[in-house]
Amino acid sequence: MQHIDKIYHLHNLLTSARHPIPLKTLQEKLGESERNMYRLTRFMRDRLNAPLEFKRGKGWQYREDQRGIYALPGFWLNDQELHALLTMQQLLGNLDPQLLKEELAPFKRRIAEILKKTTGKVGAVGDYIRLLPYNSRDRQYDCFQTLASACLQRQQVRVTYHNRSHDQSENRVLSPQMLIYYRDNWYLGAYCHNKGELHPFSLDRILTAETLALASQTIPPARLDDVFFSTFGIFSGTVQAVAVLRFTPEAARWVEGVTWHKNQVASWQPDGAYELRIPYSLPTELIGEILRFGEGVTVLEPPELRAAVCEKLEKMVANYQKSA
Repeated sequence: MQHIDKIYHLHNLLTSARHPIPLKTLQEKLGESERNMYRLTRFMRDRLNAPLEFKRGKGWQYREDQRGIYALPGFWLNDQELHALLTMQQLLGNLDPQLLKEELAPFKRRIAEILKKTTGKVGAVGDYIRLLPYNSRDRQYDCFQTLASACLQRQQVRVTYHNRSHDQSENRVLSPQMLIYYRDNWYLGAYCHNKGELHPFSLDRILTAETLALASQTIPPARLDDVFFSTFGIFSGTVQAVAVLRFTPEAARWVEGVTWHKNQVASWQPDGAYELRIPYSLPTELIGEILRFGEGVTVLEPPELRAAVCEKLEKMVANYQKSA
């Protein structure tokens, strides 16, 4: 629906008016030209069945028998628009209360208004549709404003980063390239001057961040796509291998139609099994996804991934044997 704000404004004016409203008055209140006003009224009459009538020499009004009765039909967003608005609403709601509080308040109010109009009811859409966070981490907004500003201003930052793998905190100088939102968590895609490589840094592991008076090193977009988005998972990198996974017919019901990666290749097998080929670099996250399906999946290739999964399973069994 086009010009939704103007339509609602015009509807409210006509509903509350006891006499016809001159065209010039409507133009001033809506900030529209005469030509656009005729478009709006025609749209309301032809598409929304509004009981509009024009009194020559007086102006526009709702027919007397419909005044106070006619209501605009509630409009519904398509699935992508609704998901986008709900996602923005939730992201804004999950931000640290003090982070850009004043700057974000108008956006929150505006999204709430649009979602309210979507139902055609008093209740907000958020009362009926929920987006549930998945593994959202604490403290990821502590340095968010500094890092987001550095991304936009193309400035280097000095950070203290806690490496989970080694349980150590390190000082790094980074050239921020982009912020990445993945599985309800934020990552900073950046060039690390200490290591001389591109890497995604989890924001909840960035303990401190300081903007430097140095311009960021610019990385070509194609290179960023190749490193951050060409393989499975957030810790991607360039393609090192292709995982070939075979799902049982039972497990295939849950896997069919699911996109693990944009470059995946899927095929049904004669016995009803489902085969999935996924490009990957570091196997850590992929192994976690494989283990989630238990006996419903088998790694066919490559041998090193198959061995890594077997090693994980052996360690898991050993843990249970120790506690038995």
